Amino acid sequence: MDMRRINLGLLALLLVAPNAGCQKSESAAAGSSGSQGAETVARIHWLGKQRLARETNAAYFMGIWNLPESSRLEGQTLDKLAVAPWRFWKGEAAVTNAPRALLRPLLEDLVREESYFEVSHARSQPGEFALAIRLTNESAGLWQTNLATALESLTGLRVSPPSAGRVGWLLKKHDPPNLIELARVGEWTLLAAGQNTNALLRDVMARIDRDGAPFGSRTTNYWLEANLDLRRVSEALTLNWELPKAWPQISLAVIGDGENVRSRGELTFSEPLSLELEPWNIPTNLVRDPLVSFSAIRGIRPWLASLDFWKEFTSGLVPNQFFTWAQQGAPMQTYLAVPVAESSNHLRSATPVILKRGNDWLATNGVGRLEQLSGRSGVVWGGGPFVAPRLESVSAPEGDFIFAGLWDRLPSSNAIPPELLEGVVGHPDLVYYDWEITQTRLDAWIYLGQVFRLVSQKAQMPKASASMAWFTAAGSKMGNSVTVVTGSGSQRLSFVRKSSAGLTALELHLLTDWLESPQFPRGLHTTLTPPSFQLRRPVAPSMPPTKR
Repeated sequence: MDMRRINLGLLALLLVAPNAGCQKSESAAAGSSGSQGAETVARIHWLGKQRLARETNAAYFMGIWNLPESSRLEGQTLDKLAVAPWRFWKGEAAVTNAPRALLRPLLEDLVREESYFEVSHARSQPGEFALAIRLTNESAGLWQTNLATALESLTGLRVSPPSAGRVGWLLKKHDPPNLIELARVGEWTLLAAGQNTNALLRDVMARIDRDGAPFGSRTTNYWLEANLDLRRVSEALTLNWELPKAWPQISLAVIGDGENVRSRGELTFSEPLSLELEPWNIPTNLVRDPLVSFSAIRGIRPWLASLDFWKEFTSGLVPNQFFTWAQQGAPMQTYLAVPVAESSNHLRSATPVILKRGNDWLATNGVGRLEQLSGRSGVVWGGGPFVAPRLESVSAPEGDFIFAGLWDRLPSSNAIPPELLEGVVGHPDLVYYDWEITQTRLDAWIYLGQVFRLVSQKAQMPKASASMAWFTAAGSKMGNSVTVVTGSGSQRLSFVRKSSAGLTALELHLLTDWLESPQFPRGLHTTLTPPSFQLRRPVAPSMPPTKR
């Protein structure tokens, strides 16, 4: 049996994406009995929806989560996850007959109850993982029986009793990880997997016996805490993820303040970032109020220079700053500007390559055609519905810029708000700044997402889907989102965010595209669902009802 499928199936069964953080566990640091040379490469602590409902700092967020449309989307997601192990283990044909009722109540527990997930790994050896969830005795009994039945269905093997004095079972099989165990310690039910033995499971059990919980004492009730090193997790669990070599270790903590979700964390890289934090060159004469979003990023020249795609199109031009913004009004009023000296000459030399490559792609994958702008440097995408994207050079008092937009700039005499400028230029270590009115941008991304699916011949998000209903109901409750990323050392970026739901409008749009995937948790709805229209015969995109 395919080891990668086994591990993916187990992780889907746990409702935990395998994430990691490269630091020693609390017990390992205290000299506990972990496998020799093993490091904790994943640690996730989730407070649970029931605990969250009792936290006064989660009041507004829980108001969004408790919407009927939120419950519908959550239920649809859990229904899909309930059959995911059969999809991973046995393939798509097995999904129809999968006994989904076995896992559905357990997945609800994983959402509601406090849980802790950990992966440990010694180099060149199979990894181990353990999930601990705080359950009543009644729920624990359901986990013990339902998981045993599910594993028998998936593997064809029966579980065996554990060693004397323990509650639970174990399952031995031939393929790695060849030992799966379920145990009960105090209020905690544990599910773990390892090769031949599982030192991590014994370690977690010892922590619960000693401290009453699998994690150390907390001074703050964070809703979610995670330390993640995806490259090491992929190696530990043989997932074969094709992650970039420079993929960072991630730490994350999420809590609320009553009205907002507060997120903070760090990205730690294995090599110096070589950030070039030159003075900001904000295109203040192009960015005009009324704004509904504004983003600025700098220090990206080394990263861009490493991309083959960028080298092909730019003939050595490597900018170091990008700015994007959207004006209130039509969703098409979304723009981007890049400060580039002599931008007209650079764009003129790149135009033949852009036209050739772009039109070759459009000939088989999209609609319309790229054409050179009349009388100036740049290109425009003509013949497509609803938008007319363009790329051109612009001269402003701040300097020359390469400018892109989904529509022509609309005239406005309103200057960029000074407090927005101060949020960027007032922080010397700032790498990235993003502000948006999430409600407005959520509506815009729904529209723009449907348009770009249309012109690229991809399936649109269905109007009657749970996600689209959720956008309509929850969108009106979304306020401002602000994200700040700063450089904190040569190999580290720190980030903080204040938002209504923890994610930006674009991130929410991508998340629901994933949740609507017909093969969830694989892929996206956009890429895995056949389009419902004929090539080059566009129809109006499906839109949610307009809010009033």
